[in-house]
Amino acid sequence: MNRKLGAAVFMMAACTFGPMTAAAQDDSAESSNFEVTGSNETATHECKPGSTVEITGESNKVTLTGECKSVNVNGSNNTVTVEATSAIDVTGMSNSVTWKRGHGKSKPKISRTGMNNKVVQAK
Repeated sequence: MNRKLGAAVFMMAACTFGPMTAAAQDDSAESSNFEVTGSNETATHECKPGSTVEITGESNKVTLTGECKSVNVNGSNNTVTVEATSAIDVTGMSNSVTWKRGHGKSKPKISRTGMNNKVVQAK
């Protein structure tokens, strides 16, 4: 599937979601994986070491505090702020992710697929 078609598919899927929800599932005492889905919502969530976060939807503003293992953003026009993570994966259109720091002294591994997605370090 080419990039433009893939981005269009994610955008259409993102538009079908209702209100933003977060579902936390504890895999162990040290990790908490969760999904954030919705449209036009604002939310703040705390990551624990080892957390994997999936954000899917349109025009959401999500702030992630603490240390996330990885952050995946799918959809369009989402704005995400991440305190710390090892990996950021962005798919879709016009998403913006700002990260403050990686784990340890390493920068996070960054992957962008789609159009006009921005991933930058906070200054």
